[in-house]
Amino acid sequence: MEPLKLMIRALRIGGVNLRLIYWVIFVIIVISLVVTGCTKNNESIIEKIQREFPADFKNEGIIHAEIMGNGLLIFFKSNNGVGAGFFKQQSDNWDWVTGTGYASFSPDAGLSISHSNSDENSLYFSYGVITNPDIFEVQSMGDRAKIVQMSIGTRIWFITYEKSIGQAGFLPQIRGLSKEGEQIVTIPD
Repeated sequence: MEPLKLMIRALRIGGVNLRLIYWVIFVIIVISLVVTGCTKNNESIIEKIQREFPADFKNEGIIHAEIMGNGLLIFFKSNNGVGAGFFKQQSDNWDWVTGTGYASFSPDAGLSISHSNSDENSLYFSYGVITNPDIFEVQSMGDRAKIVQMSIGTRIWFITYEKSIGQAGFLPQIRGLSKEGEQIVTIPD
């Protein structure tokens, strides 16, 4: 019994339990591996996606990414406005699936709009830029859009649909509402 007491006493140095110290060191190592990543390739997903943009989609950087279905919906800044593209992951790479037109950065009505209506990819959404500070909410077909504040000082909005949203000239109405629910702008009006 005496050797057991000596071993237990040896595990305590100055009142500190060595097991506790080993556990703390182990937890710190695990956390640092998770934070820094365990891969040799430190390229971020955004960098990989940026590299896969088609040449005809000039962009000045990705401003927002949103997981959507089996891929990523990417919003990017361009001299034409805000564009959107959809990417799917293929093993370690991201492949461009489709892109849209552009929503203006400076719409006259304080709310711009662009649509994607891709039956081939079952990808149906509307998006745009909000420049009117009184617009608090954006709605389409009775649903509320997600609004994202960008670091570039503006807001983008987007809304997804479960099925095709119609053909040109018959696209859904987009409404910009105040905090009180009053309609500020409707596109098309």
